[in-house]
Amino acid sequence: MSNQTEEKAITNKKDSSVMVYVPEGTFLMGVEKDSVRVDAFYIDKYPITNNQYRKFMEETNYDEPAFWKDKRFNNTNQPVVGVNWEDAVAYANWAGKRLPEEKEWEKASRGTDGREYPWGNGKPDQSLAVFDLDISIGAPTNVGTHQSGASPYGCYDMSGNVWEWCQEWYTEGKYRVVRGGSWINHMTILNCAYRSCSVPIGKDNNVGFRCVKSIT
Repeated sequence: MSNQTEEKAITNKKDSSVMVYVPEGTFLMGVEKDSVRVDAFYIDKYPITNNQYRKFMEETNYDEPAFWKDKRFNNTNQPVVGVNWEDAVAYANWAGKRLPEEKEWEKASRGTDGREYPWGNGKPDQSLAVFDLDISIGAPTNVGTHQSGASPYGCYDMSGNVWEWCQEWYTEGKYRVVRGGSWINHMTILNCAYRSCSVPIGKDNNVGFRCVKSIT
Protein backbone atom coordinates (compact mmCIF):
# COMPACT_ATOMS: atom_id res chain seq x y z
CA MET A 1 0.00 0.00 0.00
CA SER A 2 1.23 3.50 -0.79
CA ASN A 3 1.92 6.03 1.93
CA GLN A 4 -0.36 8.53 0.24
CA THR A 5 -3.88 9.08 1.50
CA GLU A 6 -6.18 7.04 -0.72
CA GLU A 7 -9.30 8.52 -2.29
CA LYS A 8 -12.56 7.62 -0.54
CA ALA A 9 -14.06 6.72 -3.89
CA ILE A 10 -12.72 6.15 -7.39
CA THR A 11 -14.29 5.30 -10.73
CA ASN A 12 -12.94 2.21 -12.45
CA LYS A 13 -12.24 3.25 -16.02
CA LYS A 14 -13.10 0.00 -17.80
CA ASP A 15 -16.64 -0.51 -16.49
CA SER A 16 -17.40 2.89 -14.90
CA SER A 17 -17.98 1.31 -11.48
CA VAL A 18 -17.76 3.64 -8.51
CA MET A 19 -15.49 1.92 -5.99
CA VAL A 20 -15.24 2.87 -2.32
CA TYR A 21 -12.14 2.69 -0.17
CA VAL A 22 -11.87 0.25 2.73
CA PRO A 23 -8.79 0.99 4.88
CA GLU A 24 -6.34 -1.59 6.17
CA GLY A 25 -6.80 -2.88 9.69
CA THR A 26 -8.69 -5.41 11.76
CA PHE A 27 -12.42 -6.04 12.05
CA LEU A 28 -14.66 -8.51 13.87
CA MET A 29 -15.47 -11.38 11.50
CA GLY A 30 -18.01 -14.16 11.65
CA VAL A 31 -20.50 -15.19 14.29
CA GLU A 32 -17.63 -15.55 16.77
CA LYS A 33 -16.40 -12.02 15.94
CA ASP A 34 -12.78 -13.03 15.58
CA SER A 35 -10.30 -10.20 15.03
CA VAL A 36 -9.14 -10.46 11.41
CA ARG A 37 -6.71 -8.18 9.59
CA VAL A 38 -7.36 -7.03 6.04
CA ASP A 39 -5.17 -4.95 3.73
CA ALA A 40 -6.70 -1.82 2.22
CA PHE A 41 -8.72 -2.26 -0.97
CA TYR A 42 -11.38 -0.71 -3.16
CA ILE A 43 -14.74 -2.43 -3.63
CA ASP A 44 -17.62 -1.73 -5.99
CA LYS A 45 -20.23 0.48 -4.38
CA TYR A 46 -22.97 -1.55 -6.08
CA PRO A 47 -23.31 -5.05 -7.53
CA ILE A 48 -22.42 -5.25 -11.22
CA THR A 49 -25.46 -4.29 -13.27
CA ASN A 50 -26.95 -5.64 -16.48
CA ASN A 51 -25.79 -2.49 -18.24
CA GLN A 52 -22.19 -3.05 -17.20
CA TYR A 53 -22.33 -6.73 -18.08
CA ARG A 54 -23.70 -5.84 -21.51
CA LYS A 55 -20.60 -3.76 -22.24
CA PHE A 56 -18.41 -6.69 -21.20
CA MET A 57 -20.30 -9.03 -23.53
CA GLU A 58 -20.08 -6.61 -26.44
CA GLU A 59 -16.34 -6.10 -26.05
CA THR A 60 -15.46 -9.76 -25.51
CA ASN A 61 -18.20 -11.59 -27.42
CA TYR A 62 -19.02 -13.37 -24.16
CA ASP A 63 -22.14 -15.49 -23.79
CA GLU A 64 -25.34 -14.03 -22.35
CA PRO A 65 -26.23 -14.87 -18.73
CA ALA A 66 -29.21 -17.04 -17.96
CA PHE A 67 -32.41 -14.96 -17.62
CA TRP A 68 -30.95 -12.27 -19.91
CA LYS A 69 -34.19 -12.08 -21.90
CA ASP A 70 -36.48 -12.43 -18.89
CA LYS A 71 -38.20 -9.10 -18.18
CA ARG A 72 -38.11 -9.73 -14.44
CA PHE A 73 -34.31 -9.74 -14.46
CA ASN A 74 -33.01 -7.69 -17.39
CA ASN A 75 -33.66 -4.08 -16.44
CA THR A 76 -30.60 -1.94 -17.08
CA ASN A 77 -29.85 -1.09 -13.45
CA GLN A 78 -30.76 -4.39 -11.85
CA PRO A 79 -27.81 -6.49 -10.67
CA VAL A 80 -26.83 -9.04 -13.28
CA VAL A 81 -27.91 -12.57 -12.35
CA GLY A 82 -27.64 -15.92 -14.09
CA VAL A 83 -23.83 -15.75 -13.99
CA ASN A 84 -21.71 -18.56 -12.63
CA TRP A 85 -18.43 -18.18 -10.75
CA GLU A 86 -16.30 -18.35 -13.90
CA ASP A 87 -18.46 -15.71 -15.58
CA ALA A 88 -17.90 -13.40 -12.63
CA VAL A 89 -14.14 -14.02 -12.74
CA ALA A 90 -14.07 -13.37 -16.49
CA TYR A 91 -15.85 -10.05 -16.01
CA ALA A 92 -13.54 -9.06 -13.15
CA ASN A 93 -10.45 -9.83 -15.23
CA TRP A 94 -11.80 -7.82 -18.15
CA ALA A 95 -12.50 -4.86 -15.86
CA GLY A 96 -9.04 -4.98 -14.24
CA LYS A 97 -10.46 -6.11 -10.92
CA ARG A 98 -11.04 -9.39 -9.08
CA LEU A 99 -13.64 -11.10 -6.93
CA PRO A 100 -13.46 -10.24 -3.23
CA GLU A 101 -11.92 -12.49 -0.65
CA GLU A 102 -14.55 -13.46 1.88
CA LYS A 103 -12.92 -11.35 4.62
CA GLU A 104 -12.85 -8.32 2.31
CA TRP A 105 -16.51 -8.74 1.48
CA GLU A 106 -17.50 -9.00 5.13
CA LYS A 107 -15.43 -6.02 6.24
CA ALA A 108 -16.95 -3.87 3.49
CA SER A 109 -20.40 -4.98 4.61
CA ARG A 110 -19.90 -4.85 8.35
CA GLY A 111 -17.29 -2.24 9.20
CA THR A 112 -15.23 -2.66 12.36
CA ASP A 113 -17.80 -2.60 15.16
CA GLY A 114 -19.16 -6.14 14.82
CA ARG A 115 -22.64 -5.01 13.75
CA GLU A 116 -25.17 -7.58 12.67
CA TYR A 117 -26.24 -5.89 9.41
CA PRO A 118 -24.67 -3.27 7.12
CA TRP A 119 -26.89 -0.55 8.61
CA GLY A 120 -26.46 -1.56 12.26
CA ASN A 121 -28.17 -4.03 14.61
CA GLY A 122 -31.82 -3.34 13.80
CA LYS A 123 -33.70 -6.14 12.08
CA PRO A 124 -34.21 -5.87 8.32
CA ASP A 125 -37.33 -4.28 6.90
CA GLN A 126 -38.34 -3.33 3.37
CA SER A 127 -36.84 0.15 3.71
CA LEU A 128 -33.40 -1.37 4.32
CA ALA A 129 -33.22 -4.36 1.97
CA VAL A 130 -35.18 -6.51 -0.47
CA PHE A 131 -35.82 -10.02 0.85
CA ASP A 132 -38.50 -12.66 1.44
CA LEU A 133 -40.18 -12.16 -1.95
CA ASP A 134 -42.19 -14.80 -3.80
CA ILE A 135 -39.78 -16.73 -6.01
CA SER A 136 -42.35 -16.98 -8.80
CA ILE A 137 -43.10 -13.24 -9.11
CA GLY A 138 -40.39 -11.33 -7.20
CA ALA A 139 -37.13 -9.93 -8.53
CA PRO A 140 -34.05 -7.94 -7.49
CA THR A 141 -34.46 -4.19 -7.24
CA ASN A 142 -32.31 -1.70 -9.11
CA VAL A 143 -28.97 -1.31 -7.34
CA GLY A 144 -28.83 1.41 -4.70
CA THR A 145 -32.59 1.49 -4.20
CA HIS A 146 -32.34 0.99 -0.43
CA GLN A 147 -30.33 4.04 0.58
CA SER A 148 -30.85 3.44 4.29
CA GLY A 149 -29.28 -0.02 4.00
CA ALA A 150 -25.77 1.21 3.14
CA SER A 151 -22.73 -0.24 4.89
CA PRO A 152 -20.30 1.85 6.98
CA TYR A 153 -18.08 2.35 3.92
CA GLY A 154 -20.94 3.31 1.63
CA CYS A 155 -21.59 0.01 -0.14
CA TYR A 156 -25.17 -0.73 -1.15
CA ASP A 157 -27.10 -4.00 -1.55
CA MET A 158 -24.75 -6.04 0.63
CA SER A 159 -27.74 -7.45 2.48
CA GLY A 160 -30.49 -8.94 0.34
CA ASN A 161 -31.10 -8.31 -3.37
CA VAL A 162 -28.60 -10.88 -4.76
CA TRP A 163 -26.04 -13.27 -3.33
CA GLU A 164 -22.51 -12.31 -4.34
CA TRP A 165 -19.71 -14.63 -5.43
CA CYS A 166 -16.46 -14.57 -3.45
CA GLN A 167 -13.06 -16.01 -4.37
CA GLU A 168 -12.86 -18.93 -1.97
CA TRP A 169 -14.06 -22.47 -1.97
CA TYR A 170 -16.70 -23.22 0.66
CA THR A 171 -16.04 -26.93 0.17
CA GLU A 172 -12.86 -27.56 -1.81
CA GLY A 173 -13.64 -28.59 -5.35
CA LYS A 174 -17.40 -28.56 -4.83
CA TYR A 175 -18.93 -25.25 -3.68
CA ARG A 176 -17.86 -21.59 -3.86
CA VAL A 177 -18.68 -19.04 -1.18
CA VAL A 178 -21.58 -16.63 -1.72
CA ARG A 179 -22.46 -13.84 0.66
CA GLY A 180 -25.23 -11.39 1.47
CA GLY A 181 -28.54 -13.18 0.99
CA SER A 182 -31.02 -12.36 -1.75
CA TRP A 183 -34.49 -11.22 -2.70
CA ILE A 184 -35.98 -14.66 -1.97
CA ASN A 185 -34.33 -15.32 1.41
CA HIS A 186 -35.59 -14.91 4.98
CA MET A 187 -34.27 -12.00 7.03
CA THR A 188 -32.11 -14.28 9.19
CA ILE A 189 -29.89 -14.93 6.17
CA LEU A 190 -29.20 -11.22 5.65
CA ASN A 191 -26.84 -11.11 8.63
CA CYS A 192 -23.31 -9.89 7.71
CA ALA A 193 -21.72 -13.03 9.18
CA TYR A 194 -23.95 -15.50 7.32
CA ARG A 195 -22.02 -17.79 4.96
CA SER A 196 -23.50 -19.83 2.17
CA CYS A 197 -22.35 -21.49 -1.02
CA SER A 198 -23.27 -22.44 -4.54
CA VAL A 199 -21.93 -24.80 -7.17
CA PRO A 200 -19.45 -22.83 -9.34
CA ILE A 201 -21.30 -23.72 -12.54
CA GLY A 202 -24.64 -22.54 -11.15
CA LYS A 203 -26.52 -19.79 -12.99
CA ASP A 204 -29.25 -18.69 -10.59
CA ASN A 205 -31.68 -15.78 -10.67
CA ASN A 206 -30.60 -14.61 -7.22
CA VAL A 207 -26.80 -14.71 -7.52
CA GLY A 208 -24.63 -11.91 -8.87
CA PHE A 209 -21.35 -10.30 -7.83
CA ARG A 210 -19.31 -7.19 -7.19
CA CYS A 211 -15.56 -6.72 -7.61
CA VAL A 212 -12.61 -5.38 -5.66
CA LYS A 213 -9.29 -3.84 -6.57
CA SER A 214 -6.11 -4.24 -4.54
CA ILE A 215 -4.02 -1.25 -3.49
CA THR A 216 -0.32 -1.72 -4.09
